[in-house]
Amino acid sequence: MEPWLVGAIFGGVAGGLAVLVLGLVLPRRKCPDCGEPFPRFRKPANRRQALWGGGTCSKCGCEVDRRGRKIQNQ
Repeated sequence: MEPWLVGAIFGGVAGGLAVLVLGLVLPRRKCPDCGEPFPRFRKPANRRQALWGGGTCSKCGCEVDRRGRKIQNQ
């Protein structure tokens, strides 16, 4: 097998494992309004959330950006 292919496969596997482990270890973000924790694996509610991150609180409907800051209605 080509050496560059071995490196690419190893890097992909190592990167995937790192993302998975960090996603399970890091503390969950909480809603700035009601304190409800967001789900560990998010499901975007609109195009902006899909492209730029963020989520919507299932309890109160508050929308936050990827850093957990409340988004004001535009």
